[in-house]
Amino acid sequence: MPAQKTKKILFWFGLSLPMVALLAMTWLVHQTGGQFNSSFNFVMQTYKVLDMFEQTQSQIVDAEANQRGFFLTGRPEYLEPYQHAMQAIRDNIADLKILTSNDPVQQDNLAALEKMVDNELVFDPSTVFAAGQVPTNASVVTLTEQGKEKLENLRHILFQAHEEQQQALSKHQQAAEEDVISSQIMSLVLIVAVALSLVMVVVILLRLEKLQEFVTVCAWTGQVKFQGQWLRLDEYLKKQFGIAVSHSLSQDAAEKMMREIEELNRPGSPPPAT
Repeated sequence: MPAQKTKKILFWFGLSLPMVALLAMTWLVHQTGGQFNSSFNFVMQTYKVLDMFEQTQSQIVDAEANQRGFFLTGRPEYLEPYQHAMQAIRDNIADLKILTSNDPVQQDNLAALEKMVDNELVFDPSTVFAAGQVPTNASVVTLTEQGKEKLENLRHILFQAHEEQQQALSKHQQAAEEDVISSQIMSLVLIVAVALSLVMVVVILLRLEKLQEFVTVCAWTGQVKFQGQWLRLDEYLKKQFGIAVSHSLSQDAAEKMMREIEELNRPGSPPPAT
């Protein structure tokens, strides 16, 4: 009975394990696909943010150069490229705020950059020159030094934001690699589980095939022919299937035995043959 119960457990376990493994592999494929899409989107967004930082830095240089040109010469042709550069800077900062909305560190960097742009690059052309004012050599040097300082401060903020974005990309890539390794390990475990379940199914099928074989039974003694030997039924069941057999008496056998005992105990009955 214990062996039969164990075989039944193994049978149902062998049938249910492939289904569980199939469901797990389906879930794993779904999770891996979602992680891949998330990683791909994050990488593409990060490269877009880095590219916009570089564009913003270039536009800041253009805006400061045209601003300084106007301060030195007072010529209005510097104003149009200055205004285009400033508009591009504002648009890029607005887009960067949207792209990095989930990153509070970058939001702080962009807020500081926006404040510095407003303080250093925004000016009113009508108030720059007083009537009859002409730039001197000293003012040229001063403006040049101020322009260098402005660019250094703005570049420092942009460099810091650029480096933090690079670090975020590196961390995400490391996490993605760890997810890939864990997915591979889980896939290997599921493959091993499916292989074991297939082995169990094959064993069960072989056992069923044995059950379907013809069994030769002696018509006179009731013995079973097994591997060239004639065995009692209980011996055959033990060797072939591992089934333990208990013995008892059927109703017909018990009645027959009682009749024989009564015949032996009846007066004048012959003694039993020895």
